[in-house]
Amino acid sequence: MSGSLRTSLVVLAVVGLFGCQSVPLDYGMLTDKISDGELVPIDELRSTFLELEDLSERIERLIELESQAMQLVEDAPLKLGAIGQAILDTYYGSLTGHYVLERFYSHLESFEAATPHQEWLTRIRLDMESDATGSRDQPYPAMTATEAQMYAISLGMSPVGSIYETSAQFPYSMLLQAHPREGGIRNMHFDLHGVYEAMRREFQGEMKFSPFALIGYQAKRGDTAAQAAIGRFLASQNRFDEAINWLRGSSRTGNLQANAMLAQIYLQRASQESDPDLKQAALDEVLENYLHAVALGSTDAMYALGVLYLNEHYGPDNKSSGVPLLKQAAELEHSDAAMFLAHMHYTGEAVERDLDAASTYYVQSSELENAFARRAYARFLLAEQRADPRAIAWLRELARDDDAESMLLLGNLHARGVGVKPSPRRAVGWYKDAVKVSPDDANIVNEVTWTLTVSDLKRLKRARYALTIMDDLMSNDEDARSKPEYLDTWAAAHAANGDFGRAISIQEEAVEAAKAEQYESVREIIEQHLDEFKNGRTITEPAP
Repeated sequence: MSGSLRTSLVVLAVVGLFGCQSVPLDYGMLTDKISDGELVPIDELRSTFLELEDLSERIERLIELESQAMQLVEDAPLKLGAIGQAILDTYYGSLTGHYVLERFYSHLESFEAATPHQEWLTRIRLDMESDATGSRDQPYPAMTATEAQMYAISLGMSPVGSIYETSAQFPYSMLLQAHPREGGIRNMHFDLHGVYEAMRREFQGEMKFSPFALIGYQAKRGDTAAQAAIGRFLASQNRFDEAINWLRGSSRTGNLQANAMLAQIYLQRASQESDPDLKQAALDEVLENYLHAVALGSTDAMYALGVLYLNEHYGPDNKSSGVPLLKQAAELEHSDAAMFLAHMHYTGEAVERDLDAASTYYVQSSELENAFARRAYARFLLAEQRADPRAIAWLRELARDDDAESMLLLGNLHARGVGVKPSPRRAVGWYKDAVKVSPDDANIVNEVTWTLTVSDLKRLKRARYALTIMDDLMSNDEDARSKPEYLDTWAAAHAANGDFGRAISIQEEAVEAAKAEQYESVREIIEQHLDEFKNGRTITEPAP
């Protein structure tokens, strides 16, 4: 046997005995590879960093250095060199460190030196986005709160609000609101597992550690996102004076979250206040905080303040001030603002009635996936006999999630042939689907029963089925059993099935129930229906 063959067999025997064992990675090995010019995976760099024994000290230093960098990044780029290098010496995978060094070298026009940091910056962002969308359920991973802010800044956005959040899946996370160069504010969630793990180790044994304890610790150190979180918690406990103190501290740093919550607290106070002067003082606080939020680009604040103006909380003379705020919010793709404008233009409230403008705003809100707007638009199309096939597609999308009202509207559109070929068969199918998914929804059952009972479209009538579902509702729902509009439908269903004795008996109950003041507008109609039943006639009218 040759020497080389014998050596190979020995190697194979050793491998077979001990297996193919890889050397465990550690943070030092990876940074050595980086120094040698090798690329290392970002996720490996992060995971090995989090396993370091001195993680607590490193995170504390990282937070301090990144905070200094944040203060200098816009106005003093020449001071970023030493800080950026110190950040990378602490944690080489820091997005903040590479961003500020790229800024530093670019300012010096040393583009060759800036390029590696730009490449690292791109790789870190791609890694953050690889398994996350920035939603509450899929937050981006970030080592620190400053890194989360720098992520937004590196994409050309300006952070305007933040608040810490906690859940079973993500014990310590942050909602960051950032204003892009164009468009409305973006909400992005970040998982701050590194800070949480470091603090858990540091305080283990010294205190009962929890995410709430960490947030409280950060709040006392002046962390604006923590102050906002404490304020929100106190407000939820109706400890409003304490909440206001924390939120005011947070708002002084320009935290949109704090302004929005202060506005809501003072609005609640205004609604409960009987003293006119105190009520006005609370409304002034609402206005001030919403204006701060509007200045930071909050479309939610634009919408909320616009609605307050339109509802004359600031007097009838200022009512018209709400319209431009809603339009501004709608231009920045706030779906509720667009929906409100659609309603206003349809009814002519505070603006000139304009069906084309109403349609445009309904469509805008629907395209922004506003479910309420999609249903309202379908009702608008039915009422005005306008066709738009998009409405069918939007309602079908909602129906896939068992939205009974959307199924009902699909039935109406198919029954009348609005935006689709008329089909009583498909209409009835949608009506039955609506009742099937929501058999206890009195409004759905009542509307389906009425349509299938009184419709002037003969092929749409299903008198026996209508009576069956209405019998079930009225037998099991005491509240529905007491309302004249439901009793009216129930009586009509009995009449359509030839039982006029029962129809008259039920309709007399409806007449009695309609004597209440709130039913004055329908009292006459209910009495007319009773006369029809007494004369052996059923009810027929255009429906839906």
